[in-house]
Amino acid sequence: MKKFFFLFCLILSLSAAAETKTVQMLEGGIKGGFTTPLGSYHHSKGEISMMLGIEGRYNFKDTPISAGLILELTSACHKFDMGKYYKTQNNRTLIFAAVGEYNFRQGHKVNPYGAVALGFGSNDIVGDKVYDADDSCLLFSPRIGVEFLYHIRLETGINICRIGFNNYYISLGFVIGGRPKKR
Repeated sequence: MKKFFFLFCLILSLSAAAETKTVQMLEGGIKGGFTTPLGSYHHSKGEISMMLGIEGRYNFKDTPISAGLILELTSACHKFDMGKYYKTQNNRTLIFAAVGEYNFRQGHKVNPYGAVALGFGSNDIVGDKVYDADDSCLLFSPRIGVEFLYHIRLETGINICRIGFNNYYISLGFVIGGRPKKR
């Protein structure tokens, strides 16, 4: 959590000279990364897992604000000590959510941003099933990141939906669109 807070403060300090440029209205991209569970689940040990996602956004004209939709597949992998052996339960969440972003330096080659996603998560279990937990839930996901050279996005955030499925992630993505408009 300290690293998350430090990264947030760093992004805010980079945005001191914020200026909004006119950018293309639509942008979208793909991302992939790593996740780790937030907290223990029935005395489990957290394991590193993976996530994939796609996202589309609309950039509001002459403002640093964008809004869009995301579809992500994330996981919170838990390792359980069963005495003589271990079992690994992969708690997977399929996320469909609306996202709102504030871009601190929109249209620049380095663009820090903050975002919040609200939506729906469908939970299931892959692999060993130590504790049954298939269901669906509401999702809240604060996230921060930096877009480099108009196309590369480094993002970190947390997905909060249900105990055992909540996770922290870091991802790397590729974006098409959203570049500064030519004058």
